[in-house]
Amino acid sequence: MDRSTIYYLKQKGWTNVQIAQFTGHHRDTVARVLREPVDLPVPTRQRPSAAAVFDPQIRLWLEQQVPVTRMLELARTDPTQPYTGGPTAFFDYIRKFRRAQGTLPAQVVLRFEGLPGEFLQIDWGEQRDFPFTQSALQDGTRYFFAARLKFSRFMFVCFTTDMREETLLRCLIATFTAIGGVPWVVTTDNMKTAVLGRDTHNQPIWHPAFARLAAEFRFHPEACTPGAPNQKGAVENLVKFVQTNCLAGRSFYDDTDLAAATTDWLEQVNTGRLSAATAQTPSSQLPAEQAKFSPLPASAADYGFFDSCVVTREGLVTLDGNRYSVPVAYVGAVVSARVYRNRVELFVGATQVARHGRPAGHGGRVVDPAHFAPVFVRKPRGRVMVYRDWLVALDPAVADFVSVICQSRRDEMAAQILELYDTAQRLPRADFVSALELAAEQQVYGAEYVRAIAQLPARPPLPLAAESVARRGPAQHELERPLAQYEAYVANAGALRALEGEELR
Repeated sequence: MDRSTIYYLKQKGWTNVQIAQFTGHHRDTVARVLREPVDLPVPTRQRPSAAAVFDPQIRLWLEQQVPVTRMLELARTDPTQPYTGGPTAFFDYIRKFRRAQGTLPAQVVLRFEGLPGEFLQIDWGEQRDFPFTQSALQDGTRYFFAARLKFSRFMFVCFTTDMREETLLRCLIATFTAIGGVPWVVTTDNMKTAVLGRDTHNQPIWHPAFARLAAEFRFHPEACTPGAPNQKGAVENLVKFVQTNCLAGRSFYDDTDLAAATTDWLEQVNTGRLSAATAQTPSSQLPAEQAKFSPLPASAADYGFFDSCVVTREGLVTLDGNRYSVPVAYVGAVVSARVYRNRVELFVGATQVARHGRPAGHGGRVVDPAHFAPVFVRKPRGRVMVYRDWLVALDPAVADFVSVICQSRRDEMAAQILELYDTAQRLPRADFVSALELAAEQQVYGAEYVRAIAQLPARPPLPLAAESVARRGPAQHELERPLAQYEAYVANAGALRALEGEELR
């Protein structure tokens, strides 16, 4: 019961006994309260903090910028006077200590506004146990790229299945396309796909692909100071906003449904919602930014991100989990790569030395046999096997056809592979596969049948080196003996063993 209540009842004419009965206190307590001031402060027990004995060390730790959690560990393991209190009391003491030492103002978050067209802040978000209703996608993880313009607060979000380098760059280009130009500065944290580390002057070491994109799109990359993510606070808030507004309480059937819902959500928040920071809709402020943007380069529609790699002794380079061939003359050299959505182009200096289609997924091996032509002079069998690998990779129907030839016409395999490869070079790919499928339907397996179906004139047989011919082994008909011979052998096997036993005795 409040002390003021006792004073109020006394002013109404209540006796001390009546007040005691009403409040549940003893009448002597009521009398004592009436003798004291109404605003009598509650006495508190003053006792030193258990962390106070570490004041000298705390001053040193603060100068060394030791994290508070590490301070707590050091205090608890002190050999002379270990700290035995709770972590909350220790953290509160450090906070009061900093305030007393005047070190807190450095931690004050200073808010600033960008100029029109100046800042684009980017970040990644992650959502586990994603709310998909399709059973095959349930309990999966999705990542989302979030970007926000500092001046207008216009935002862009897209969901992805990974946070790889290429994914980051393509999301950033998609952002430039959505906002209608390129801002002066792109601010990011120290993600490894953008910043590889820091030099001796604490300056960011940019990922080569990110730096090349910045140079070609003409924006200045800036990285936040390590440990200061509030430097891109607008997009930090956007990541939370996506999780609490775009995703919370919603479900999606699949990624297509998610992309459509995200587009609708962005339209709503950019056009129909006032920004708390500007009291304007982001879309109404966007034209002022677009007037200051740099234009999108022509390469934005089909951008190939930059990479560099070393040619292995196999004449291959590895890019994004796939391997591609280059001319064997460049084994050991460093080549530059442009990785497009559907193709890969490889350069030595300014000269393009290879161009390949890009396979879906990872683990692919894309080879142009012409790159190995200088080696075929000394390794004719290698030529056959390289040509065969190239044919097998063309189409599943080709792979099946070649497999049958390698099994049923083994003694002719080298000549067959060379002729099939020659035929494939003389025909469009679709025509070659169609002719081969027709030959398979008619159960005629051989390069001569494919050539006849395609109505190509015969060419002289391609020469094989003597060494290759010598390695071919026996003809197929020499290996195909009548089954009766084996049955007779099995029937007489017991008698033969008995005869061998008699000879040994």
